[in-house]
Amino acid sequence: MSLLDVVRGAVAIADSVTKPLQPYVTYERYLSDDGYGTKLYADAVQLRAIVDWKQKQVRTPEGVLSVSRAVITFLDIVALNAATLDDGISDNDRITLPDGTTGPILDMSGFIDAGTGHPVATEVFIG
Repeated sequence: MSLLDVVRGAVAIADSVTKPLQPYVTYERYLSDDGYGTKLYADAVQLRAIVDWKQKQVRTPEGVLSVSRAVITFLDIVALNAATLDDGISDNDRITLPDGTTGPILDMSGFIDAGTGHPVATEVFIG
């Protein structure tokens, strides 16, 4: 048994144990810009995730230091890959929190599964 197998198993256990703590968030995959400043998104998909309302300083991909207001952890990577069409979450995508608010995706993190090329679990920091 490799360390990767242990991590996969631990994430699966964490997902099953925390299901009662996982509200639905709305995920919309970015498609394109209409040329007038309006972003176009694919149909919304409901995904379960752990939503932690805590502020944390993160550095955006542009290098700007910003404060997130929520950290969203996706543990069901199969459902996330289906929603993102195996492309993973992009900083242009939109995630709506359970209270109906949204914000820019500031940063993402997660250990990459060498077997699949996708994160074992994905954390998204929302501004």
